[in-house]
Parts: sequence; C-alpha cells; structure tokens
Amino acid sequence: MMYVLLALGLLTFALLLRPILAPARVTPADTRRTELEEERELLLSNLGELQSQGADAGTLTREKVRLTQVLHELDTLPPAPKPGQARPALPAAAVTLLGVALLLGVGTVTFLPKWRNLGLSPAEQTQLANASRLPVLASQAKRSGQTADYLAWGDAAWDARQYRQSAEAYTQVLLKERDNPRAMRRVGYFLLTDPKMAENGLSFIARAAQLDPQSPEGQLLYGYGLGAFGQYQDALTVLTNYQKLAPDSHEADDLIVEYQAKVGGTVDGALVFAQNCASCHGQKGAGGAGPKLIGSPALRNETALRQIVLHGAAGMPAFPQLGGKQLDALVKTLQGQDWR
Repeated sequence: MMYVLLALGLLTFALLLRPILAPARVTPADTRRTELEEERELLLSNLGELQSQGADAGTLTREKVRLTQVLHELDTLPPAPKPGQARPALPAAAVTLLGVALLLGVGTVTFLPKWRNLGLSPAEQTQLANASRLPVLASQAKRSGQTADYLAWGDAAWDARQYRQSAEAYTQVLLKERDNPRAMRRVGYFLLTDPKMAENGLSFIARAAQLDPQSPEGQLLYGYGLGAFGQYQDALTVLTNYQKLAPDSHEADDLIVEYQAKVGGTVDGALVFAQNCASCHGQKGAGGAGPKLIGSPALRNETALRQIVLHGAAGMPAFPQLGGKQLDALVKTLQGQDWR
C-alpha cells in the first residue's frame, strides 16, 4: 500500500508539472502581437527619422495614422502572460508532493501496517508481525543475556518460521536451562534438516517429549522425527497421542495418512478426505466452495468416482497423487453411510 501511495503521488506530481515541462504553445494572438510590436517599433523609428529630415506633412500623417492603428489593435489583443503566470501548476505540484510525503510518514506508524495485513489470515498476520520484531528482540536478548529475552526471541522466530534464528536463540536458553523442553524440541527440529545432525535432532525431540509428554507440539514433532528415520509404526503411535492431546487439530493428518500407507496398514479415509477434500466440500461433505457430497449421485458409481478424484471434473482439480490405499480408503469413506 505504501508503494501504491508513493506511485500515485509521483504520478500526480508529474501530471501537474506537465504544462511546465512541455514546450510553450504559441497562439495566433501571440503571433499577431509579436508582428504588431515589431511594426510599432519600426513606425516609431521612421517617425523620428522623418521629423529630423523635415519630411512633408502628408508623409508624417500617414505614418502617424498607421501607428495609431497598430496601437489600437495591440490594445484589443489579450495581454501577454506575466512571467509568474507561466508556471501556475508549480505550487500545486509542490504541495501535492509534500502532502504525499507527509501521508506516508504518518501512515508508516498508523494505518499502513493495518492495510498491509488485509487479505492475510490471522496466522499469517502473526507470522508477519513476529518477523518484523525479530531484529529488536535479538538485540534485546544479546544485550541483556536473560533467558526470558532469548525465549521471546526464539518464540517470535519460530512463529515467523525463521527456524535457524529460533535455533540460535533456543541454544542460548539451553545453555542456561538444559532441560527446557520447548527449546530442546525446537532446536531438535532444526537439527533434523541437517543430515549430519539429524540423529542428534531426533534425540533432542525425544528427550523433550519425555520431559513434557502432555505437549501437543512435542508429540507432533516427535512423530515427524520418527517418520523421518523410517520408524513409521512408532511414529503413528506418537501421532495418535498427538490427536488425543489436540483433537481439533489437523496438522498431523498428512503424516498419519502417509505413514499408514508406508506400513501397509489400513489408511484412514476420513483423514484423506480432511487432507484433500474438506477445504472445498466441507468437513462433513455439506458443501462450501465446492458442491455438497451428501446424497450426490456421483457417489453411487465407484468407477466414476475414482475417475473424478484422479482426473477432476466440472471445475474440480485432479488429485493424481491419491492412488492405491489412499484412494481406496477415500472412496470407501465417501460411499459410507455417513455420506448419504
């Protein structure tokens, strides 16, 4: 928004200055005035010479008559613009530019931050706000050396998804509180991204889950870490604990469906639906951005239903990645009694 205001201000400034910067337009009246002024000067010069030479009265009279006609015509023409009138847009342009600058200055600390958040989800607004606070929080933590300040810095960096920076802050916390579970599991999550340190990362997360077994985040990260090492069955057990601790959350749905397929067990069709379909068709198939599924004739024909899921139809995108057990589980769920 700030850049839009600045662009509009510059455009207005340019439009106001255009008459000044463009070449001066010469009107027929301007041309005639120039001709008459030249003739007037010539007539005055001729009259002076004729009088000094003692010319006859008839010649002097003709010159005086012509001079009178020239002066009369000059009086009837519109006056020539004064020097100050040639740039009437300059004050308005300067005031406009100054006003835009003042608006941007005031808006930087008032309404522009709010406009910047328009169209963002609450989570995205929080992420943006935390990202903007990171330099101040980092400076405060390094200056004070206090655990609380490092935690504030690490939390803001974590929420802003600046995981390297959060690990830097939480490492300082662990130097002071070696068994802080939040700092431990979040440092461990960052270490998982480094193949050389991934095992240490999993150890950190496991230890944090042991210290704080009631933390949903701890169970979620532990399940993710186990899955990263191919321990899918153990990961499913941990993620089941996560679902019990956070029954309204769907953050683990993708991982659970993926791990269920990996171990060859039964895939939860409801999770496949929540993961891929609920955003358009509603959590219970009652419709939303997409049509409602309850009572839909498309659910009766299994072959056609599979084709629709895999290849899309009537504005619905295709989901070719849903194959094998995931597709079987989804079709079974869609055709179950709960969807009729």
